[in-house]
Amino acid sequence: MKCEYLEYSRHAIKAEARSCWVGGWRIDYLPFADPDKAHLPPLLVVGGAFQNFTSYKYCVERIHQDFPVILVDLPSLGNNDQLAPDLSMEDLADLLLGFVEQMELPSVHLMGLSLGSAIVSTFAYKYPQRTEKLIVAGILTRPRKSWRMLVDESVRVLDEGRMDEFSQAVVLYLVNYNRLKETRITPTARRLFYKQMKALNDNERERYKINGRRLLSVEGVLGYPECETLVTTGEFDSFTLPWENASFASGCKNSTFALIEGADHLPQLEKREQSLELFSSFLTGKSLVGVNGVRVYPRGSYDNLERRRSERLVPCNTRGRMTSESRVGDQFRFDQQVKVIDINFFGCLLKLERPGFSLLDHARDCTLYLNSPELKLELLAFDYDTAGYVRCLFKHGNIEQAERFGELLRDGRFFLQPKSVDQVHTIYS
Repeated sequence: MKCEYLEYSRHAIKAEARSCWVGGWRIDYLPFADPDKAHLPPLLVVGGAFQNFTSYKYCVERIHQDFPVILVDLPSLGNNDQLAPDLSMEDLADLLLGFVEQMELPSVHLMGLSLGSAIVSTFAYKYPQRTEKLIVAGILTRPRKSWRMLVDESVRVLDEGRMDEFSQAVVLYLVNYNRLKETRITPTARRLFYKQMKALNDNERERYKINGRRLLSVEGVLGYPECETLVTTGEFDSFTLPWENASFASGCKNSTFALIEGADHLPQLEKREQSLELFSSFLTGKSLVGVNGVRVYPRGSYDNLERRRSERLVPCNTRGRMTSESRVGDQFRFDQQVKVIDINFFGCLLKLERPGFSLLDHARDCTLYLNSPELKLELLAFDYDTAGYVRCLFKHGNIEQAERFGELLRDGRFFLQPKSVDQVHTIYS
């Protein structure tokens, strides 16, 4: 079944998706090409969990001038409503190969964004003979413990039917609220994102949980592609950190790593012109160094990126109290005075008054109380050592409260920025 392309128009992107079947699974797609470019290897775009085809309208408009573009929704991704809990990332990559074979495509360029990056990079590694160039944005090599806890927590909250908290938490996890001044993601855009998550239907909620568990099942990349590869993300991405993307680029033999300035986790939406110029230049073989708003890193420097999401602050009043949410009779199961060693929007490092803490019992059920300023912050504890130091993430689930917390962190009456990294006891990721 040879791929028959549509000629692109602004209305064509809203056309009903075509479908083909591979091994009992339906793959939805929309193929576009200018007639004089239809003979070239196409760019296959595999997006994240809930980005529909219209999310890529501007990408198609730009790229189809040089190459055919095929938008692909694999089972459980995009608008493809099939529930596929047993399909791994590698299984999805194999389905993508089946699609390429059915379309009689000798080779393809690939672009994967967010969750889609793991699928296309696996395809490129397993099937190098089918792969021309690869673009990935928002990719991890080995998910950090704190990242796993955030994804798992969002799935747990959704499982419990706490939709408002879930919707606000997803926005707070994927949008870097500590850098809104730089990214300029508008309140309107953030509200729309929140409303989209809160309006998920039963099928979409189930697919979110499936994709979350699929991500949690990944211990590391299957392997690193050898094809020409562009690895990118926003410079303020707080979900898949820039250094984590750079780590993937470091493992690829023929890679270029670039940060899109002033962008967050979804640079193709937040900094559209810069992102599309970067993608187009890479695919057409032009130099990336002159692309406006893009910072290209020389190979060999990828492993030297800053690992911190933001500067650690020191509270003026370092005393606090850490308690569990659960009780035995009238007593908290865990209740201790703590010293706040450092803190930022995403988490904190605490020193227990008396060493003795169980991650098994209290990783998810503790709260930090501060008196000046008066704050109550729910914790996800992800590391503890016998000296009494506990590393924690903040379990942000309320946008209004998170915004207030961010404002307080900028208030010098309550929090001081360390004069040097040496003043901070430990750096947490």
